[in-house]
Amino acid sequence: MGELMTLRDFFKHYFLTFLSGVFAAYFSLALAMALAFVTYFDDAPLAQVGLKIMLAGAVLTLLTVHSNFMILRGKPGWAWVMVGLYAACLLFVLPMIQYGPHRVLYGLALVFPLFGLLILNSKGQREMRARLVEIRHLRQALGARHKAR
Repeated sequence: MGELMTLRDFFKHYFLTFLSGVFAAYFSLALAMALAFVTYFDDAPLAQVGLKIMLAGAVLTLLTVHSNFMILRGKPGWAWVMVGLYAACLLFVLPMIQYGPHRVLYGLALVFPLFGLLILNSKGQREMRARLVEIRHLRQALGARHKAR
């Protein structure tokens, strides 16, 4: 199982990479939604599409929160949801170039999903997910031993 870590050691080793991935997802979603307002839905009245875009952003944000929570609970398969989210943001933003969006916003909207994918595939993030799986197995073994009493 490897060496046991305290919570402080765990956060010291993995908190920055985990939080970087979370913020990369939030910025990817926020920039994609902001650019959707000024590109794809520029001609539509704000009252007509504003609520729908914000609702889609809220649902995707909740999906991001849930996926990261499940990753923290030791279920690394949920990282694929994050990969899909980053890929969706990238593919959603990529064709917006034809509408002539603000160059800095467009560039950031392309960089943040790629940055999120890079972080998700980093050595520290992979080690963290493996360690969280070990912790989940320890919790399950302790729970099974506790129930057997």
